[in-house]
Amino acid sequence: MSCPRELDGIDASWLAVDAQGQVAIFTTGGEGPIPETALASIETGEESVQSLPEVSAHELLTSMPRPTDFVSFARRGLFAYDWSDVHRVASEVSGGYELQALPISPIRVSQLPTSMQVLAGATQLAGIVFGSKLIVVGT
Repeated sequence: MSCPRELDGIDASWLAVDAQGQVAIFTTGGEGPIPETALASIETGEESVQSLPEVSAHELLTSMPRPTDFVSFARRGLFAYDWSDVHRVASEVSGGYELQALPISPIRVSQLPTSMQVLAGATQLAGIVFGSKLIVVGT
């Protein structure tokens, strides 16, 4: 798994489902790995998420100047992860996607519109439960 060449340097977002059927959105920072199964969700995933109604309170776990997107994702019931290594020196890299905001009432893939169920459900992260501070994909 890697970031496809055509997406190098582009902060893309992709969707996935965990072992409990919860949904997360992952932003790549232009460098984060993307599962091949998630490529279809890149084109419309973030736009589709933003069209969902706000259904949850959230907890913000980052202290960046403008966490607006992460808060917006969590308010819609999705866990929001980011490839933060793009902003770090080599000695500080985590090697995974880091949780930025979490929904207090997470939605399940079955609660999504059918088209989004297909996009998110294409990438099942078996053995992973969202809410973990660090998710490593592609190992």
